[in-house]
Amino acid sequence: MSIYTMLLLAYCAGLRRGELARLDLGDVNPGDGTITVRQTKFFKTRILPLPDSVMMELRAYIAARRQVGASQDPHSALFWHVQGRSRYTPEMITWLLTDVVRRAGLKPLQGQFGPRVHDLRHSMVVNRILEWYRLGINPQERLPFLATYLGHRDINSTLVYITVTQDLLHLANERFRAVGAPCLNLEREVRS
Repeated sequence: MSIYTMLLLAYCAGLRRGELARLDLGDVNPGDGTITVRQTKFFKTRILPLPDSVMMELRAYIAARRQVGASQDPHSALFWHVQGRSRYTPEMITWLLTDVVRRAGLKPLQGQFGPRVHDLRHSMVVNRILEWYRLGINPQERLPFLATYLGHRDINSTLVYITVTQDLLHLANERFRAVGAPCLNLEREVRS
């Protein structure tokens, strides 16, 4: 269940492997539906809201963790394993999640080809932008919030995560057609 929950947070919250490894039990706040991410890449702390479905899975994981005898100290590792009675390392998280991706047939059994664990952050960003387009929200206005959510210093770091997919290209084109194209027609009328 640890691996499933790691995968869920890596994708749904866009967490880095080191952030997953450093999560403490006390960083999960089921009452307000957030997790606190400390000691990030740029030494920031951020509080991230999570969807109810993700919080429900986190509650189930915490209950299962309690049943197997994991420490209930708020400063103990959220992702605790019985064998070492300690915290997973970022390298172990990468190995475990990569193994899942390989078993799912999304990556060859050997080598570095295929998706990486960090690509879950990229997928999270693209899917968030797609959702904004579908809801009629201008993604450009939301990029600073997304950058903060991901723990980036500015939106330039976030822009690297935007992979142009067919869906994204289609929705961006539709937005341009609805918002930008009429502006171009107005300019032509003024020039005439």
